Amino acid sequence: MKIHIDYRWIAGILISCVALCGADKPPALKKSAPKEPSGPSPSGLIWPLPPDPPRIRWVAQYTDMAKVKQPLVRKANWLDKVTGAKTLDEKQELRKPYGITTDKRGRIYTADTELKVVFVIDAKARTVERREGNSRAPMEMPVGVAVDADDRLFVSDAVLHSVICFNPSGAPTAHFGTAVLGRPGGIAIDRQRNRLYVVDAKENRIAVFDTVTLKLLGYFGGPGKPGQRERGTFQTPTNAAVDREGNIYVADTGNYRVQVLDTAGKFVRAFGAQGDRPGEFIRPKGIALDSEGHVYVADAEFNNFQILTPEGQPLLAVGTLGGEPGQFALVAGLYIDSEDQIYTTEMFQGRVQVFKYIPQPGPAEEKGVSRRSNQ
Repeated sequence: MKIHIDYRWIAGILISCVALCGADKPPALKKSAPKEPSGPSPSGLIWPLPPDPPRIRWVAQYTDMAKVKQPLVRKANWLDKVTGAKTLDEKQELRKPYGITTDKRGRIYTADTELKVVFVIDAKARTVERREGNSRAPMEMPVGVAVDADDRLFVSDAVLHSVICFNPSGAPTAHFGTAVLGRPGGIAIDRQRNRLYVVDAKENRIAVFDTVTLKLLGYFGGPGKPGQRERGTFQTPTNAAVDREGNIYVADTGNYRVQVLDTAGKFVRAFGAQGDRPGEFIRPKGIALDSEGHVYVADAEFNNFQILTPEGQPLLAVGTLGGEPGQFALVAGLYIDSEDQIYTTEMFQGRVQVFKYIPQPGPAEEKGVSRRSNQ
């Protein structure tokens, strides 16, 4: 492992992990564009602070899609002025983004549950596209997003209890799962095994589809007994991630924990409990793994993400309540790409933030043991 426990950060996390009031209420924060920080420049934001070696660095944020795009030549015409219609650029503000992922080109996909679209952000090309449903493949509330090895985009819809597949050009090509999904949320793809995992919060289970045939292969888990945290059962699960070995890490939100299942859906281990200490959760949602196997869990109550070992031992926490870079307001989605770039979404702020995991140098033999990867 490249991250080692440093107990000096525990005092800090105990303060930052104080639960907010109201399990389903937004934080008492006025929604506005994030302000420039009064302290260090955003590019200099790192965790933990010196003298400890940095592990996480803040990279960028996206709120107004018009600021990403090249300026439009078109000006508002007389009809726009009469009707009050806004130009395309003025309509590109994120509202309530949830799921987030990237493709091989480094483009960011985020599902906006309020605008009913998936934004495709290409920061290098300075372009923003939309993925929308149509009459044959409607989209009412996109939640989870995932991209396969061929850059096909899969989007779960919580209201229409289904999944839409888009080809690399952005056209919807399939609409499936309606008869077998209750309220799908986060989704994850095992690219090596051609599997799509759909987290179903209503049915308290994971639906497994073949990404080639799009047929249902079966289910993992199921509802547990009220008040009991049984192995392999779930209570309102929200998101999932897959490691290189094919193990599925599930944010078992209603049970305040993370459960790990193998490729056959058998219970491997679980970690976490309800509480405000390091390694505990209140509303765990987004979940991802970096290239060294560390597990990242976003908590919508603490407004941070914790970094833990694969066994659940806490290592570091990033973020507090607020609108500055490195702060969060109802953090929800979490994804880590092959370059260890960390992407988060906030439903109250309407924002995507990007961080970077900084690997630490170590003996060659340790690298061979600890290197892992998410899909």
